[in-house]
Amino acid sequence: MLLIYVAIRFAQFHKKYGMQQVKAVFQIEDGRVEEDEFIMARSQSFGFFDDITNAHWTRLRYLVAKHISHKYPHSPLTHNPHFDKRNMKYFNSYPAWWQTNYEPNFSCQFEVRVGGNGNGDGPKWVCDPHRIVRMAKARKAKDPTHPGCVIYSIGSNGDFSFEYGMMEILGNNTCEFHIFDMGDYESRMPEGLGRATYHQWGLKKQDPNALDTPAPGQRLYGLKDTIKLLGHENLDTIDIFKIDCDNCEWKTFKDWLDPDIPMLQQIQVELHGARPAAIDFFDGMEEEGYVRFHKEPNIQFNDGSCIEYALLKLDKNFFGNKNETLKLNLRR
Repeated sequence: MLLIYVAIRFAQFHKKYGMQQVKAVFQIEDGRVEEDEFIMARSQSFGFFDDITNAHWTRLRYLVAKHISHKYPHSPLTHNPHFDKRNMKYFNSYPAWWQTNYEPNFSCQFEVRVGGNGNGDGPKWVCDPHRIVRMAKARKAKDPTHPGCVIYSIGSNGDFSFEYGMMEILGNNTCEFHIFDMGDYESRMPEGLGRATYHQWGLKKQDPNALDTPAPGQRLYGLKDTIKLLGHENLDTIDIFKIDCDNCEWKTFKDWLDPDIPMLQQIQVELHGARPAAIDFFDGMEEEGYVRFHKEPNIQFNDGSCIEYALLKLDKNFFGNKNETLKLNLRR
């Protein structure tokens, strides 16, 4: 009877969600069958989401599969001034192009705008930061030498409100903060910002022929060299990778996706203009499993040509077979 029950329940899951949409785990113990109601979210988010039901997670997968990234899918560079030669501001400008491309395709229920009191230029949107606390505790329990949580903040310009805000949310000893800028701003770091280190260098495209041991004292380092200098090669994850480096993102973003560095679980990035590499940027992010959970134009200090994006890394199984996902009946 037990095996018949399991077979029936599996068939029900298969009919409703499809084989690639859900693989429920049936735990049989003392004659009881328990279904792991959160297995999909947990396994497809590297453990980040542990309380989202399979049904709700399937709906998130459906919304991502349904999402269209361009207003003009067959001509995605429409309005981009590098390609669209109409001499009209509203149809040939960076703001026009950002307005018609790459809206968010994912939602974090408890996202927070972190930094200061959450208003103005400087704060960043972070997906469910309370989950980082749980993951940091689990890592420390497994390995007491683990830093727990690691945050990289590239391009501070002397503003440490984001890092201080993250510390207030997560707790003083939860994360290591590594802050990078070519300017001499270390003296401005708040005294209460614990476990924070200031590194006076910037980010450049990683040299594939760089020495195994980067030479100290340089003004610019590639991301892989930076990770080596900090002794983070063996980390599985960098929890937050916040970067505002005034156009260096277009030269370095492929390095962020290098399989030989720790996974960047969340990326908070300001994109400056819409270079020809913009489509490659988003295509590369999507291919590596990143979803966009927030988009915000910078309108105080420019005309909206600069855009803040917040991205979250998910397992590629989350995306599965798009055509099968779109066939799901999710009206209820």
